[in-house]
Parts: sequence; C-alpha cells; structure tokens
Amino acid sequence: MRNLSVLFAVLLFVAAGTSNAPTKSIVVWDGEQANKGSGWVTSNGICTVKTQTDVAHSGKSAVKFTFKSSCVQSESDWIGAGWNWVNWQVGPYGTNTTSMKFFSFWLKVEGVAAEMRFNLLCNGAPALDMPEHHTEKVKVSEYCPNWKDGQWHKIVVPLKDLIQPAGFDPVHMAEMQFFNTGNGDGSFFLDDLAFEDDSAI
Repeated sequence: MRNLSVLFAVLLFVAAGTSNAPTKSIVVWDGEQANKGSGWVTSNGICTVKTQTDVAHSGKSAVKFTFKSSCVQSESDWIGAGWNWVNWQVGPYGTNTTSMKFFSFWLKVEGVAAEMRFNLLCNGAPALDMPEHHTEKVKVSEYCPNWKDGQWHKIVVPLKDLIQPAGFDPVHMAEMQFFNTGNGDGSFFLDDLAFEDDSAI
C-alpha cells in the first residue's frame, strides 16, 4: 500500500509539472510539413526566388531570394520578393493570427546585403495586394543586429510592430514580402515561417 501511495504521489508530481499549456505555433511554411506556397520577385529577370535543397535550416529545403544591384536599373526599381503560402487563392484563405503575438522565421545571408525589410500581407477579394492588405515594413537589424554574419538566425518580430492599416484582415494572413533595400549581390535563405504566441518565445 505504501508503494502505491508513493507511486500515486509521483504521478501527481509529474502531472503537475506538465500541466502548463503547450507552446502554440502555426507554421505556415517549412518546406516539408507545410510545403504549400509560391513566390514572386522583382520582374526584370535578374533576381530570383525559389525553393532549393542545397541550404536549409530544418528539413531539406528553404526559400532562396537571390538579388543583384543590377536589379535596380532606374530610380523606380527596387529589389524585392514575396512568398505566398496560399498559392494566390484570393478571398477567405490564409492563416488566422488573431491569437498570435509574434511572426518568426529563420534567416541566413550569403554574399553582400544592404538592409532587409519585410512585411506581411493579408488575403482579400476581389484582389490580393490592395493597399489595405499590407502591414508596415520593419527592419530585420532592429531584431537581430548580427543577421548578416552568414549563420542561421531566428528572427522574432512582435505582430504589433507590423502595423496594420484600416481594413487589414488578420484572420486571413497569406504572404511575407522581403526586400534588400540598397546595393547588394547575394541571397537570403528563409525557412520555418511561423506565427507564435507568448509561450513560444
């Protein structure tokens, strides 16, 4: 009987130690389990965005955005790309982020980069990419000062910093846009894009 009492006490202790709510994370693209998605890139044919299997943070694949200063051929040009994890389905498609506090992704840089900025887009109808679908952009260097050192870094940004305009729909988040804002000749590798709550940080 004593042994049963001890066992019961141990089970209660273990249960108490594991009663915390689990970390809540919504992975929207990792190339393996969450592998739906496609991208767009600056349209002059010099820059590219695609999945590849030579470099990855986890699993076997990551998104690679390759850019060159020659992408900018006039004052109106800019260097940017995006990854849309609903494959351009327009309307009520996307990720409900209303209970999330952070957006995170893993980033590795090769070559020479300027400043990386990024923002998020929600979905909508009758078209995607309307002004009210874009959050404001943030600088990666404000969240990870050594992001250009050639190593993988987890970039964690509070969603409150990605300021949403009037009409933005956080119930249907659909795309990440990223930019090399200046001269550069290199690549950004992105992996494990996710929304996370407080317990995940």
